[in-house]
Amino acid sequence: MAGRLGPPSAERVGATDPAEKAGGQAKSSQKIEDLMEMMKKLQKAGSLEPRVEVLINRINEVQQAKKKASEELGEARTVWEALQKEMDSLSGEEVRLKETLNKKQETLRILRLHCQEKESEAQRKQTMLQECKERISALNSQIEDEKNKQRQLRLDFEEQLEDLMGQHKDLWEFHRPEQMAQEIGALDSSKEQLLREEKLVEAKLEDVKHRLCSQFGADGCSTTAEGLFLRSQEAAAAVHMFEEENRKAQELLEAAAQHHEQLQQKCQQLQQKRQRLKEELETLGVQIPAQAQSKQDEGAGPGELANPKLLGVSKEKDPGLPTKQGHTMPS
Repeated sequence: MAGRLGPPSAERVGATDPAEKAGGQAKSSQKIEDLMEMMKKLQKAGSLEPRVEVLINRINEVQQAKKKASEELGEARTVWEALQKEMDSLSGEEVRLKETLNKKQETLRILRLHCQEKESEAQRKQTMLQECKERISALNSQIEDEKNKQRQLRLDFEEQLEDLMGQHKDLWEFHRPEQMAQEIGALDSSKEQLLREEKLVEAKLEDVKHRLCSQFGADGCSTTAEGLFLRSQEAAAAVHMFEEENRKAQELLEAAAQHHEQLQQKCQQLQQKRQRLKEELETLGVQIPAQAQSKQDEGAGPGELANPKLLGVSKEKDPGLPTKQGHTMPS
């Protein structure tokens, strides 16, 4: 407030000092002019003596007025100098206050910028918080989905385990000694049937030979029987029948070998799958029931303890394989 009110007061003081000075000089000059006019009037009148005292009084008054004006002028100068000093101090204070104002304005601008930065930072943190909330909700949903998947996988695993136990049970039933004995009996009967058919073919050949011998006579039988038989339709039919029987027997053996290999591969796959499932169960900490474990051990027992020679003949025999007469072999 002092900086704002200082300059007008200084100007006002500076304006009053010259006015007072001019007023004092005007009064003294007015008195001198009055004395001069009085002197002129006295000269015109011709009598100066009666007015000497008046002039002396007037001169004394003028001197006193001049002295008083000088004193007032000195006081005015003193006041003016004091006011000038005060004005200088107020000007310095004004400059200092302007500098302070500029500093305050700069500080205010910096604070506003800082406030804007804080607001933008708060907005950014709010946005990040919202994104984190959305991410957390998404992760929670993913966790729920993963739990559902794990639950479904556990159910599927239990179903696969039940299916595998059923397959082990079927395999164990297939490799039972009674079933193996039936397979061996079926193979023996098919072998005997093949032998009977072979004997029948040999008998047919002998019959053909006897017929040829009876046709060409006993003398030429020893020399021409073989050549005539080889050139006859019966020989061609017999050769064709032998070839057909041989081809069927080879096909039967190949089918039995393929079936044997398929069964071996299936057994290996089932054993590997069983071992893998056992490892997974041990990893998951799931214990197999004692009844199921005993069934699996029993299912693995006959297949592992059976004679390999018997398995090579009987267990790979497919019940659906055809014999050379076109009949299916019993299972």
